[in-house]
Amino acid sequence: MMGSLDVTKVHWKRCPTAWKGQFQGREKVASIGLKAVVDNNLWFWHAAFGFPGTLNDINIWEQSSLYESMIDGQHDELDFDFLVDGEVFDKLFYLVNGIYSPLTHFLSSESDPHTKLAFSFAQRSRKSQKG
Repeated sequence: MMGSLDVTKVHWKRCPTAWKGQFQGREKVASIGLKAVVDNNLWFWHAAFGFPGTLNDINIWEQSSLYESMIDGQHDELDFDFLVDGEVFDKLFYLVNGIYSPLTHFLSSESDPHTKLAFSFAQRSRKSQKG
């Protein structure tokens, strides 16, 4: 697995008055969006910063160069074979929550897990995303 993909908003205390309307989201304070892929060692593999606070996570993701590379097939060039618990994988995976569109590189937990394994995975993925 490559890491967790998520978007977060950072409050911008000294936002210029002329820009406040563009950067003020539903929280009623100016904020800037940060999109990042981070692994379990907190190593940033991908980051983009500066999105207006009025954009939601999906809008930010769809403007991403990482998204474009997945759609046009360039991201597949990054894949390589690796071994996890004795099983060979050939595609990098990103842990995401359920709001992202289903792509082959995305791994998200079920919203209503029915098996013990699916429940355990869902529980662990939620913990790792909360940090």
